[in-house]
Amino acid sequence: MGWCQDGGIWVMMTIMAIISSVRAEDPKRFFNWTVTYGKNSPIGHPQRVILINGQFPGPEIHSVTNDNLIINVHNGLDEPFLLSWNGVKLMKNSYQDGLYGTTCPIPPGKSYTYALHVKDQIGSFFYFPSLAVQKASGGFGAFRILNRPRIPLPFPQPTGDLTFLIGDWYSQHDHK
Repeated sequence: MGWCQDGGIWVMMTIMAIISSVRAEDPKRFFNWTVTYGKNSPIGHPQRVILINGQFPGPEIHSVTNDNLIINVHNGLDEPFLLSWNGVKLMKNSYQDGLYGTTCPIPPGKSYTYALHVKDQIGSFFYFPSLAVQKASGGFGAFRILNRPRIPLPFPQPTGDLTFLIGDWYSQHDHK
């Protein structure tokens, strides 16, 4: 072998070593939420509800499998607040599942940042407050995890998607 051929092999081996040592991190999506009280009429008459960023229901999360979701939640309520991520597999951080005892509630006036890695899952889910009966006043919303464009679904592409959230409502006072 000549010098060029040997050099070409070394160059190729060096390039392969560099490529194999560089790892792209999964995409990150950032959310900043403020939880407050507000007025809404879910059953026809105005009542106090829990809003996220002034929305009822709360903002819809759209993500793609393998995304890292960084959700900073500021509790503007006069009571502790805690979110649960219904049906979402929490890889390496099950302590953020929103169950009281596993996860500490966010005290009034304080913030907490959830770091969720939605790896190897697709589907429609939802989030909701998991303390007392706060869920009866709102604070919930839709959570969609879509497939990566390069990875085909094992079934035909849906023609559409409809968010349908059902909650229990009260007609007197509020959730407290």
